[in-house]
Amino acid sequence: MKALVYTSPRRLELQDLDEPTIGPAEALVRIRAVGVCGSDLHGFLGKSKKRIPPLVLGHEFCGEVSNVGERVSEFKPGDAVAVYPLIGCGNCEFCREHRENLCPDRKVYGLDFHGGLAEYVAAPSHCLFRMPEGMSFVQGSLVEPLANAIHVVEKCGPVAGRRGVIIGAGPIGLCVLWVARQFGAARLAIADKNRHRLHTAANLAPDLVIDGSLQDPVEAVLDWTQGRGTDFAVDAVGSSECRNHSVRSVAMGGTTVWIGLEEDLCPVDARAVVTREVQIRGTYAYTKADFLRAIDLLQTKTLPHATFTHVAELSEGQRIFDDLATGRSAITKAVFVP
Repeated sequence: MKALVYTSPRRLELQDLDEPTIGPAEALVRIRAVGVCGSDLHGFLGKSKKRIPPLVLGHEFCGEVSNVGERVSEFKPGDAVAVYPLIGCGNCEFCREHRENLCPDRKVYGLDFHGGLAEYVAAPSHCLFRMPEGMSFVQGSLVEPLANAIHVVEKCGPVAGRRGVIIGAGPIGLCVLWVARQFGAARLAIADKNRHRLHTAANLAPDLVIDGSLQDPVEAVLDWTQGRGTDFAVDAVGSSECRNHSVRSVAMGGTTVWIGLEEDLCPVDARAVVTREVQIRGTYAYTKADFLRAIDLLQTKTLPHATFTHVAELSEGQRIFDDLATGRSAITKAVFVP
């Protein structure tokens, strides 16, 4: 099978690999669409300690069942499925509580073993989610980032009728913006320094778009809220600057949620956190319940995905990743169709 293999920092090669074999409780999935996550880009740049080459990146994927193991009865060849890419141990307290995303021994496609930037993957049947009839495979590749966004918005507390700001207009930031709106947020702002992304964000109708290259996002938010700050803020970048923006943008007693992973360590104004009772919450991935809710949202609501997705072939992998790595790319969300 063809696969886009990360062979060294900033280097991808289209190679022929053996087709995966499946166990009795697994299915062979023919990949039809796979999205590029910011963490994939970090891996490509050599910044991810766990993404060790040679490795097939990619954990946002969907496709068609090609074959099933002898113990799989709920799926058959031809079924369209989105794949939950986290595999927990199944025995720890988190797995028993259906929080596989926190399993200490979890394994992730494209991180711990070959992922979705290939023609096929083998997946446990319990990680397969049936895609509704009429859902495109490009939409199916967005289930994973939307599940992330759902998990983030839930960590913000009740958002209905409230005001929030998202720092970072990349794919996750855009998904958080859209999900928060679906969950009833009254007013939403989004900030970034990439004008291409800000232009794309405008298609999701935020109430305020902040160009961080021209103005201080915190000052813009405080002016927008008459000095109060927002009820919640989301850092979808992970830099020290953006994390501090998220803390300084929220009102007294507000909540900021961090999902970005640009930097491991960062200084934060602890006095502002303590004296203003700001809650800082981390969020990692999503549960299977979040994954299912993402599919339901895609089925029942209209996400204008065509405005921010760029579809490409695996043979374009090196060029697309090089472009994304500049930080100035006009591509917001790259989706490969093996």
